[in-house]
Amino acid sequence: MSFRFAVLLLLGSCAAPRGTSPPPVPSRDFKAEARGVLDALEASFYVHWGAVERAPEFKRLGREHVAVLREETDANGPRAVLALRALERIAPEERFSPAAKAILYAAALGREADFSRWGAISPSGFLPGVYGQELLKLGPQAAPYLRPLLSDRRRAPASVEPAGRAQGDRVCDYAWILLATIFDRPLAYHGDPERRDEQIRQMDLWLDRRR
Repeated sequence: MSFRFAVLLLLGSCAAPRGTSPPPVPSRDFKAEARGVLDALEASFYVHWGAVERAPEFKRLGREHVAVLREETDANGPRAVLALRALERIAPEERFSPAAKAILYAAALGREADFSRWGAISPSGFLPGVYGQELLKLGPQAAPYLRPLLSDRRRAPASVEPAGRAQGDRVCDYAWILLATIFDRPLAYHGDPERRDEQIRQMDLWLDRRR
């Protein structure tokens, strides 16, 4: 063994032991983060009333969540409308046509559990809520997507409604009133659902003739 080789072996044996590699930093689950925020915004809706940017949870969303928010909106599931509202504030360049928005809002109306955010119905008129106002702004573009709901007789309970009101609103009543408001059609609200059914039928016939 040469002297030089022996020195190299000695130096190698005296070297500090190789440390273990640091554990990999787990990648953030942007999808889970965005969905968690949207679910929290839904749970606190009647605190922020759709002004999602004022909710503390909203501050957890950033540009890194835009792709996930777009995916949730395009899926048109339970989180779609809140994802749309979040995108309008975080990424206004993400465009949605009035027809696309109408599809989202009509689908949300069809699966709603608490209709307070759509509006308050009374014999004296209709006071649109946050979502009702948004849908009315879309105008006639919303009609093809609201019309199928004219046959939905599911009850439409509202946690925030006029005291003493017990006329038993239904999804079809909301669809009819929104359509009548959009097209400025005659609207006489009756407490008896059977009397409302005739007006709903007339609205459906009028939309058919309008096409």
